[in-house]
This record gives sequence, structure tokens and C-alpha cells, in this order.
Amino acid sequence: MNLFTHKEQLSPGHLKIADFVERNPEEILFMTEQEIADKLGVSIATVSRFWRAVGYDNAKAFKIRLRTSEDTTPALKLNKTISRMDTDSLPVQLLEASVSHLQETLSHMKQGDLEHAASNLAEARRVYVYAPGPSAGLAELLSFRLSRFGLTVIHLAGGGHELLESLMHMQREDVVLLMCFTRLLPEAEVILDYARDTGSKAVLVTDREDLLYGLATELSFYVSRGELGEFHSMVTPLLLMEQLVLAVGLRQKEQALSKLERLADLRSRYADKLPRG
Repeated sequence: MNLFTHKEQLSPGHLKIADFVERNPEEILFMTEQEIADKLGVSIATVSRFWRAVGYDNAKAFKIRLRTSEDTTPALKLNKTISRMDTDSLPVQLLEASVSHLQETLSHMKQGDLEHAASNLAEARRVYVYAPGPSAGLAELLSFRLSRFGLTVIHLAGGGHELLESLMHMQREDVVLLMCFTRLLPEAEVILDYARDTGSKAVLVTDREDLLYGLATELSFYVSRGELGEFHSMVTPLLLMEQLVLAVGLRQKEQALSKLERLADLRSRYADKLPRG
């Protein structure tokens, strides 16, 4: 959602607030100026001056404008994206958009990071995965693939106290992979805090460039998923998961092949009792 124009004229503190507001429009409606200041690490005076800097008398005036702007529910995000496309060539335009996302993602990837992440996963005692909401499917795929190589993958609950039931077992030899799209949830903050306490390595996958810095992570990967307020593609996160799996497999090639051959033997042995669908 593009709420502000002439952002280049804003101070660094006001840019920080603008970025947060654009990425969290629904959350901002229920936050006080003090809560915003505490969340972003700026003074309350900076927050108070921000509204006038972007053309509003105060926070109340801005929130009224925000409430009357286009809604940001998933259905309307999808509708907004499709409405700008020629429906006769929708597959082509979606493909072009996916290529653009892949190119942007590649431009952010540092040489050696993928191999570094694969090394961490392959050598971990356990791999913990936090993937809430739409990213849950990515966690299932990653778990399915890595388990074939003999890795132990633990899914962390998406939210609430259930998260702590699994998190309490995390140790220094473990790795936690977090998928944080759109915003950094409190659960993700808890996981990163506990990982720091235990000395566990954390790997972050996010579509937020600002989350690439300042968090206690071993590695961070940026994936482009589309503009704010539009339908968010999962093409690039999916490709990254596939790349991680392949990189882990290549790192322990002999062991991975041995496991897959064992799987093939079991399928053959029990084919009459457990036929493949």
C-alpha cells in the first residue's frame, strides 16, 4: 500500500515510521503514538511530527484517511492485482511477474549464503521450522524433502503458548528456519530471542528488506513476492526451499543417495501391501 508521496524528503526517523505504517496499515489503526515510538525505537516527538510531515494534522486524521482507503483483505488484494491485468493474457502476465520476482530475489542473494545455510541444516541435530499462515505449505515441502535425507525436522506451532511446547527442546546444535512474510510476528521475536539464549543458529526467509538487518540471525534471505497491498506470490519462496533441499542433498550426496535407494527398496518390498496411488 503506497500511502505517502515524496518520501525522499522525509528524515531517517520519519522514513522508518512511513515504512512501518505502509507495511502494517491494519495494525497501525490500533496503536498509540507511544506504542509506535516504542516499537520503532524513536521518540514520541518524532512520531507526533511525522503526521504533519506527510500532510495530516495528527494521528487521528491519518487513521480516518486509512479507514476510508481501499481495504487490504486477501480477497481485495487479489482483485486489485487482477483488475490491472488483461484477463485474456493473465497467465502470461503472471509469468512475467514471477520472472521479475525471481530477478529481484536473485539480486539480493549473496554468493555462498545458500551453501552456508545448507551446511547449517545438514549438520544440525534438529531443524526447527516456523512457517505461519500461507507459508505452512512451504514448511511441509521442506520437511518432506529433508526427512528423506535423514534430517529431523520439527514444525513449530504458528502462534500462542503451543509454540513453547516445542521451542523448549531447542539446543545449541539445532537450527531454526523462520519464514516471516509481510511483518515480524511476536512469535518470531520469541523464537529469535530463545535461539540467541540457547546459541542455536537462526535462518530467516522474508519479503521485508528492513528485516535483513538488525535481527539475531545467522543468515537472512530476501524473497520478492509483489508490492504491498497486492496478491503475494509464493513462487520465489518455493524456489528457495527447493534450492536449499538440493544444496543439502549435494552436500551429503552419498548419504542422500543411500537413503533414497533404501526408500526405493522398501517401496518394492511392500508394493503389494502399500501400492502407490
